[in-house]
Amino acid sequence: MAVLYVLFAAASKPEQTAGLMRFAQGEMQRLQTMEVAPPMPTRTLRDATGAETNLQAFSGDVLVVNLWATWCAPCVEEMPTLGALQRRFEGRLRVIPISVDSEGERENAQRLLAELSGGSLPFLIDITRGVLFDAQAAGMPVTIIYDREGREVARLAGGADWDSPESVALLEAVLAGE
Repeated sequence: MAVLYVLFAAASKPEQTAGLMRFAQGEMQRLQTMEVAPPMPTRTLRDATGAETNLQAFSGDVLVVNLWATWCAPCVEEMPTLGALQRRFEGRLRVIPISVDSEGERENAQRLLAELSGGSLPFLIDITRGVLFDAQAAGMPVTIIYDREGREVARLAGGADWDSPESVALLEAVLAGE
């Protein structure tokens, strides 16, 4: 009986190339989908003016949420590609970087983000760093893709070229409702 169960379980698992995981190659090779993804964080964030907001303020849009910090070299390295991604998909999705820098680094983080992204990305910060725990981020950078209903559909831990052909294909699929 146990042998039959193992054989049936193995045969019934979807291939790794099914769904969005078919894009897990090249720059997106570390792409993951979680069977039970955490809900979109509801934690209060501060924008560039210091006003409170949260990710739910962007509901209804496909979101590419990037958790980053100025002291994280891969975070800084990938930021220009996130800016390019936002410009490429302007009006179709939103790239939302969230800095987890300290209060003392807020101005530096805001300046660096504007410089690295060509001014194309909004500035949000969570000085408590709680958003990392809410999103169950194992490290940084981590980029989480949410569909229009606010459900996580994929994530990538580590730096990547977000303006790569693989990334563009992945996000076109998400925009198409896959």
